[in-house]
Amino acid sequence: MSFEQFTLHTGAPIPTQLVANVRKWDQEAVTPGWLESLPATVERLCSKWDITLDPFIPDPYITLVVFGHSSQLGPVVIKSSPLAGEFLAEATALRLAGGDSVSCLYDVDFDGSAMVVERIVPGTQLLDVPMSDEDATRLAAEMLRTFWREVPNPTGLHPLRHWMRALLNWTPRPEVLSTELVTHAQEVALRLLSRSSRSYLLHGDMQHHNLLQRETGDWVVIDPKGLYGDPGFDIAAWMYNPPDVSLRTDYPELAKRRIAICANAWDMREDDLAEWSFVGAVLNACWSTSDAAPEGLLEHCVQIALHLETLQDR
Repeated sequence: MSFEQFTLHTGAPIPTQLVANVRKWDQEAVTPGWLESLPATVERLCSKWDITLDPFIPDPYITLVVFGHSSQLGPVVIKSSPLAGEFLAEATALRLAGGDSVSCLYDVDFDGSAMVVERIVPGTQLLDVPMSDEDATRLAAEMLRTFWREVPNPTGLHPLRHWMRALLNWTPRPEVLSTELVTHAQEVALRLLSRSSRSYLLHGDMQHHNLLQRETGDWVVIDPKGLYGDPGFDIAAWMYNPPDVSLRTDYPELAKRRIAICANAWDMREDDLAEWSFVGAVLNACWSTSDAAPEGLLEHCVQIALHLETLQDR
């Protein structure tokens, strides 16, 4: 299947995979005309901030990410998403969580669903730093603890229950995903949500690609999803990352160690975090049934969920 080619004002083509993913996405969730207006949106921000774009555009999923340098701001990233709700939530989260340990939000174009944010230099991912899993988990736990904050006005953020709708509203498809697994996750999720009394700004995707290191050695959080709800949910993405973690023969023991570290850092119950971990893995599996999901992601999430299910008390 071929897709129309779109080109930025620099002459660089918008990656065909991004175009393909947008075309395959649920069109009710996509901002009408986003692809067609994207080149003009990026050019407008570049002109406003005197940004020179790098020629290389990273492989995308559903969000365009381009790097550049502004004579006014320094190293920057321009991000634009066709999913207006998710874009608004991320921009809101960056604004609320602003500080030295979170990438700085410089500018937002809500009409074009595009933002200019600080580019972390050199931006070494935690995934690429030689560090034990225990130390990496402690670092992630501490970064999350400083990211969370109470949200008196959550306008623009995703309520956790809404974020989990792919799981809670799942239509059985046993040929794709075990109905028993989903039903169990739904039961656990509803129990967790019903007894939660805390409503905090959450990251929603704390994993090894979203912690970057500055030249100073300090760590910075990037790419929050912009959720609000119980902070226990924020362990979920960590538990099914990095992508090859499901291949580890010692994953059950690793999972227990990660949960224990986070429980100690956050003063939470290990049982609760084990349940949030399980729910998050099944939620990600539900998302991964989409045609736009990367190959192999569904199997990865299911394998992690089955491991985590063994930690649950039925």
